[in-house]
Amino acid sequence: MRVRRLEPADLDACLDLFAAVCAERRWLATEPPVDRREVRRGWEALLGTGEGTLLLAEAGAGAPPAGMAMLVGRTLPQLGMLVAAGSRRQGVGDALVQAAVGWARAAGARELVLHVFPHNTAARALYAKHGFAQTAVLRRAFPRSTGERWDAIRMTKPLEPV
Repeated sequence: MRVRRLEPADLDACLDLFAAVCAERRWLATEPPVDRREVRRGWEALLGTGEGTLLLAEAGAGAPPAGMAMLVGRTLPQLGMLVAAGSRRQGVGDALVQAAVGWARAAGARELVLHVFPHNTAARALYAKHGFAQTAVLRRAFPRSTGERWDAIRMTKPLEPV
């Protein structure tokens, strides 16, 4: 599994992946319909400013994206990531977390922060395996299209400079 910085040529395939995972309505705060133009603008701005990064996991050159991670901020970056349904439990998450931690350390971050839904036990275990610890629960923080409001668990990982 190779993880690299997302390039402009990757945007359409990554938007397809993002929309597909959003359509599952289980793992991400964003629900369909996904405004692809708005998401694209946000991603392009993030890449253009350098105030974060987008990472792409792929099985090989030309293969569709297996997963991606977004880090927003440099001092205290927030990590969000997703893995394609057909690529889960195959090391994609491990590779993305390792690359995200590496990027954050190189950027001089002192800590990496993420939020995960309580029912996402696989992701919580993955993050714990990589040294993230639960530091808070955000009660009813994420409104859903059903009218529900989901909790989220805040997890952090202290980082030491490179």
